[in-house]
Amino acid sequence: MKIAFLKKAFMTALILFAVGNVDSALAHSGGGVLDPGGNNASATDLAAITCFDDGNGTPHHLSAQIKDMSGPVSGLLLSLHIYKGIQMTTSTDTVSGDVGYSPEISLNGGAGVYYLSATKTGAGARLFDVVWHCLTSSGVHTGTDIVVYQAQ
Repeated sequence: MKIAFLKKAFMTALILFAVGNVDSALAHSGGGVLDPGGNNASATDLAAITCFDDGNGTPHHLSAQIKDMSGPVSGLLLSLHIYKGIQMTTSTDTVSGDVGYSPEISLNGGAGVYYLSATKTGAGARLFDVVWHCLTSSGVHTGTDIVVYQAQ
């Protein structure tokens, strides 16, 4: 039990470290291991992304995509979900363990809090990366904050 807690704490720290080290191109990314024990088919990671006007303009939408960085496992796929209010969109990395990201998805919800969740189709640990951007309607990056709520 103690080891499982330490693994979760370590992965959360890695996610927060990745989020805190955003490069000057304004790319935001982070990730971790979904279901480190490999036995929770319904494991879900959850974060809140806040898009705000930082002087670059009013946020129009949040765009994101996910990449499965683990070895290939037939039928074990990762999906990314963005939701805000009563709107939701989903993208799936349709090739298990390749080097490509899922198709980019966007949700037009303006400024405020969006929720991102990562899920998978079955049991098995999956190392993943998520890239996200808060953008104006003309594609200019705006202020972005993140809070990780759940890392399973």
